[in-house]
Amino acid sequence: MVKVKLAAIALVAVLSDRMTDKEAGRFLREATGTQWSLLTCMQYLSGKEALSAIAALPDDWAEDGMTKDALGQATKVAAFAVANAHPEGTPLCASDLAKQYQGRGAI
Repeated sequence: MVKVKLAAIALVAVLSDRMTDKEAGRFLREATGTQWSLLTCMQYLSGKEALSAIAALPDDWAEDGMTKDALGQATKVAAFAVANAHPEGTPLCASDLAKQYQGRGAI
């Protein structure tokens, strides 16, 4: 659950212009001890591990200012981004959630 929260924090910070993508990468690498970048974060958020962790939370879960619903929204934003960000239309990951958003307009 820690990685899910860190990834959501980084994504929201970038989307709200409180952090650049490079700053988000540095934040994620320092927090996780791995070579995460903003792209890795979005791939993770739209993947099975993160989705399973969020699904296992009680509906009324809230921690550190986050809710289960907010985490779910972050996974959708991440999935849309990795499904549609490549200029040639190639998805940037193979997650089932990203496949649902491939080629779709804004969410």
